Amino acid sequence: AFGGDGGTADIGFGALSGMLERGHDVLYVCFDNEAYMNTGIQRSGLTPLDCSTTTSPAGKESMGKHENKKDMPAIVAAHHIPYVATASVSFPKDLQRKVKKALSIDGPKYIQVLVPCPLGWYHKSEETFKIGKLAVETGIYPLFEIEDGKLTKVHKIKEQVPVEEYLRPQRRFRHLFAGEEGEKQIRRIQELADRNIEHYGMLREPVVTN
Repeated sequence: AFGGDGGTADIGFGALSGMLERGHDVLYVCFDNEAYMNTGIQRSGLTPLDCSTTTSPAGKESMGKHENKKDMPAIVAAHHIPYVATASVSFPKDLQRKVKKALSIDGPKYIQVLVPCPLGWYHKSEETFKIGKLAVETGIYPLFEIEDGKLTKVHKIKEQVPVEEYLRPQRRFRHLFAGEEGEKQIRRIQELADRNIEHYGMLREPVVTN
């Protein structure tokens, strides 16, 4: 089964939760482009903090979406299903491996795939791969696997990239680079990324040679 982030985390969440709770042998893939893109770029539960959308516009009265992104992988894992994973189109081999693994497991499975959207993120099409990679390298979007409720595998990064490098190419975040309040919000987003780095142990251990 396939769904977007809005249909997965918001509109269709009740049906998804029921499927997970009943234990159906289904692989559910969420294409996460962080907004309702087909209907006009409205905010969804998976739209990130401070993102400007048509229903959470940035301006004099607002810095964009006020709420943090819903942690769907954790919510799904709380249903005690066999397999939960996050993936990205910028890491195609990792995505392919996770899909093959999920299909080999009986019971409900869930994979959430980050899919940068030039239309709604307002970035150049040729930057799609780079932006998806930066989401991971900043810690904004960790890639991991949870099996039977336990974190079993995390994609490691050599060095954390500052979140500004991920945010700046996307016009949905351009208001963050226009004043002191924006700087404050960037620090909040950096804290979220740092928390992911620590929580998931994303940094690769340095190789020690004698």
